[in-house]
Parts: sequence; structure tokens; C-alpha cells
Amino acid sequence: MLETMKRNKILTYAFLMAIPMTTGNIFSSCTDDFEKLNTSNIQVDPADLPFAAQCTEPMTYCYPPQQNMFQFWTNLTIDLYGGYFMTPNGNFTNGDMGENRGHSGGMYENYYLHIFNNTRRIIAQCDASGERGLSGVMRIVQAYGTLMTTDAYGPIPYSSILSGENEVYFEFDSQKDLYKAMLEDLSTAITDISAMGADEIAKLKSFDCWCNGDKDLWVKIANTMKLRMALRLSKRETEAGNAGMNLKAIATEAAQNTLATVNKDILIDKSLENEMWLMFNWGDCGFNANLVTIMSGTKDPRQPLYMTLNTGDIKNEAGTTTVAANSQYLGIRFASGLPAKPNSWGNFSGWIQGNNGSSYSMPLPIMKAAEAYFLLAEAKLRWDIGSESVKNLYENGIRVSMTNELAYRGAYAGIKEYPEGAVDAYINGTSTQIDYTDPIKAELSTPAVNKLSVKWDESASNEEKLERIITQKWLALFPLSTEGWAEQRRTGYPRFFPAFVNESNGAVNTEEGVRRVIYSSQAYDANAKGVEGGIKLLDEENIEEVREGFTESVYHNLGCAYSYLFQMEKAIIFLLNLCQCSKIL
Repeated sequence: MLETMKRNKILTYAFLMAIPMTTGNIFSSCTDDFEKLNTSNIQVDPADLPFAAQCTEPMTYCYPPQQNMFQFWTNLTIDLYGGYFMTPNGNFTNGDMGENRGHSGGMYENYYLHIFNNTRRIIAQCDASGERGLSGVMRIVQAYGTLMTTDAYGPIPYSSILSGENEVYFEFDSQKDLYKAMLEDLSTAITDISAMGADEIAKLKSFDCWCNGDKDLWVKIANTMKLRMALRLSKRETEAGNAGMNLKAIATEAAQNTLATVNKDILIDKSLENEMWLMFNWGDCGFNANLVTIMSGTKDPRQPLYMTLNTGDIKNEAGTTTVAANSQYLGIRFASGLPAKPNSWGNFSGWIQGNNGSSYSMPLPIMKAAEAYFLLAEAKLRWDIGSESVKNLYENGIRVSMTNELAYRGAYAGIKEYPEGAVDAYINGTSTQIDYTDPIKAELSTPAVNKLSVKWDESASNEEKLERIITQKWLALFPLSTEGWAEQRRTGYPRFFPAFVNESNGAVNTEEGVRRVIYSSQAYDANAKGVEGGIKLLDEENIEEVREGFTESVYHNLGCAYSYLFQMEKAIIFLLNLCQCSKIL
């Protein structure tokens, strides 16, 4: 009975995260309908579904194959903040740093409803049945989802949900505790997956849309994630050590067996719908000027694999055609203060469509093998891990990205091979990012901010070496904005164009840009007391400046929600308490 009560309570929390927000009214949950939903006993128990279906859902929703969730997940927030994409639709205020709380809950909702709500149950079930290799797989999926979510928001509820002990609200975990828990889970997963027998492997193959039942590949994913996390914490090495995380030791062990040993990207190739094409088709998404100008300036051979030329004629504000259709790669500057769609910015570079729009079924990206090379390059630079040189790891990372992106995206872009010598020319290239020139509104034009070329320079400072590594890593991670944004915030590379407008009312620094996703209205409605504790943890973890270089001693990437943002979060908690909404769980 107790376990059933705990399960129902957690199901309720996940369900509340899925309630659509039709207005920005923070009192919208104080209704009879909301209370009925909160106490509804008409719930589908996911444990009643076939085991394969239970496992498939959290794996596929690490890159949601459903159009509304996909847009809500990252396309209204992180895709814009991470430098890859930008909306031409001025009605989406997150694109001008006027953070919309109703548009900021997608990552949170997707994690609790589709990932964590399933993985934590399957892990317990498989541990109890002795199928620890299968629970190890779900531990990796859970860590993958948890990392995305905490890197977006900061503190989130985790251990309190797993324990189910609190009957009133779910306490938030600090990022230090979250990282420690994830690293421990990944270590456990590696041990248990390595020991999997034939029966478990056969069961794994029935649902494994990441690795097709290859247990060794799952171990490499886990090690790549551990190396990623160790480096993300590297500026708090002493603090991490005091918490029981020896980052250099973790990185040294993980580096022995990453995705770099097989050069294989992790893609879900099950004919699911890749919703990015639809974001462009709706006129709600375009490419970001940061990505376009870097690729154009350095003559990146991957550019036609990532994007099309401008999809229509571009007219300036006087109505004069300044760029003919299909003639230039064009991106939109973040925070440009654009009008609502439709407008000429919607005719900038588009998503590759494939024959007859076939890119709707483009495999869903989960991890890129090239990332592992850049992780190893930084680990060598920072901790002298491994015997291969930083230069070789850096250049091999570029080559693997080139090879894998051609295999992944070439058919959709109509490209079978790169021009002869193009990859070598790129690696040895000395050109740099071009200035941004807006062909519609001249005031939006701005000078280039990235001054380093691709070509490796052994005589450069460690800081410049890091900048090259992270810039190429960011390019290789495309379109995984969650990781690209995390690395850009952690290091400051690549540098982004400053915002032209700033609608945050002082909450966001114009030069730094958005540093975290704000907690959504749903989070406050469902767990106001928990959010209050989360914000206190966020306050504690953001005492120092957010920007990290190679030598600064600050926390990892999540740093800054500025003091105004904290005050805004706290004011909403106060109002919710007045409304007595905090008692609903």
C-alpha cells in the first residue's frame, strides 16, 4: 500500500508538469479543476505497459519525437540561448531575453513526465528481479536526462522523489549532490552492464534504440558522460574532492573507454519524427547568426549539411530585394527585437529537407563520438591524461565529426562527399569568423567576436588552445543545444554576439546572455515549497562569477541567474503562498 501511495504521488507530480500553460497568470492553478486533477485516481500506471514500451519512452524522449513537446522542450529556450538557432517570430519573447515563464518549463516537464518517471521505476524493478544490467542501462538514460535538466535549471527535485518519504512536497537537490549521484549511478551501470548475461542482452535488444543491444557501446556512453561531467566540474576541483569526487581520477578512468574508441554516434534510427524540420516549417525557427558566421568564415565543409541557403528573396525595410533566394547562408542575430512572423527573416537559411521533405524521419541525435575526442583533448590539456597529444585529439575530433555528419546528414542534404581536400583545408585553415551583416536591418549588423582560426597553434597559450577545442566541440555537437549551451556557458567559447535588445528588465546581462532557464509556472504550482528551497541552493551555488576560462576558479557552467532573477523567483513564491497553492501536493 505504501509503495502504491508513493507511486501515485510521483505520478501526480509528473502529471502536473504536463498541464499546458494557456496564460502567464501565476494564480491559474488555484481552481477546482486543478485540485481535481491533483487528486484524480484515474491514472494509467506505466508499470502496466509492456516492458519494452516502458524502456523505449524515456530513451526516445531524450530527444522528443512529438512536435509540441519538442518545441516546448528546448526550441523556445535552449535552442535560442545555445547559439545554433534563433526564432524569426518576435512573439516568442525568450528570443529577446524577456524570459517567458510559461515557455520555460519544457525541459522540466519532459524530464519528469517521460524520463525520470519511467527510469526510476524500471531501475527499482530490475534491481529487485536481479536484472541489474537492464537497470544499468536505465541508470545511464536517467543520468543523461538528469544532466540535461540540471544544466538547464540548476537545482531540481531528485533524491526526495526517489525516496518518496516526504508527503507534502519534493525537496530540491544541489547540483553538487546531483552530479555526485549521477557519477555514482554511471559507475554502477558500467559494472552491472559489463556483467550482463545472454538472457539480459536478449531482453535489451527488444527495446534498445540507442545501441541495438550492444552492451559494450553502453559502457562507452557511460564513460563519455563521466568524462564530460568531470570536465564540467573542473573549476571546482577542490570542492568536488571534498564531496568525494576525485575529478582527475574519474576522468583518467573514463578516458580509457569512450566513444572515441569506436567513432560511432548514438542516433535513434527508428523512423520516428525528427521535429526540428517542423519548427522551421512553422516559421518559428531559423539559424543563429553565431553558427552561420563561424561556419561561413572558416569555410566549414559541414555547412551545407547543417543548413540550406536562404529559402526566399530577402527584402530590406524599404522593400528592396537585397539578397536573391538561394544565394547566401544567413542567420538571425539573437535578441534582435524582430516583429511577429511572417517576415523576411523567415527566409534566411533553412533546415535541410531531403527528397520530398524526408528529413522529418532523420534519426534523432543523442551523442556525438567527436565530443569524446574534444573531451580527451581538454583532459590532456588540463590534467595531462593519456599519451596522445592535444593537437592529434583536436584534429581527430574534427575529422570524426566530418565523417559522421556526412554519413548522418548527407542523404538529406543531397551531398555524397566533400570537395576534394576540403577537410584538410579546413583543419589547416587560417580564416576566422566573418562579421554579421543583416540584409534587412543594417542596425543589427555587428563585428565578428571570434578571432582564432581552426589551425592548431602549439605555441598558443592554454587559454587559446582551450578556445579552439571548445569551439570545434560546439560545432560538432550540433544540433544538441543542451550540450552546446552548457559548454559555452562553462568556458565562454565560442564567443557570442551581444544582444541588440534586452527585454529582461535587468535580469540578464546583455553581454553574457541568458545563463539558465527559469523555473516554470508549473514547477511553482506543483511544488512551490520545493522551488523555494531550490532557489536558496541556487543562491548558494552562484556566489562567484559564472564565466570560466582555463585558469579561473569558479563553479561549472550554470552560474548566473542574476540577483534580479532571484528576487523575481522569490516574489512569485510569496504570491503562491498567499494563494495557498503550495499545499496541493
